[in-house]
Amino acid sequence: LPGFPLGTFSCNLLSCALSGSIGSFLAGNPGPQESILLTSMIAGFAGSLSTFATFIVEILSLMDPIIFKFDGLVYAGITILWAIIIGALGSQAKNWADEV
Repeated sequence: LPGFPLGTFSCNLLSCALSGSIGSFLAGNPGPQESILLTSMIAGFAGSLSTFATFIVEILSLMDPIIFKFDGLVYAGITILWAIIIGALGSQAKNWADEV
């Protein structure tokens, strides 16, 4: 796609990978101090890395219904699909680390 916002796409996918992998450690019942640290990392670092407002603006800027240009929907679909895949893979990081 011409004009594909690769920077926002990359940041959002990295945020999903971090959230998924850190979230898998939360599922392992850490202690109260570790739980606070992991939750803070997800909400703080991964949350700020995710650029939702920019994502919405870029979706809208890639669309023009008058000339039937709906590249924004393609961009949104690609981003959401890859975010789910990478988040799911990241959530398995703890299981893979335990097997090694």
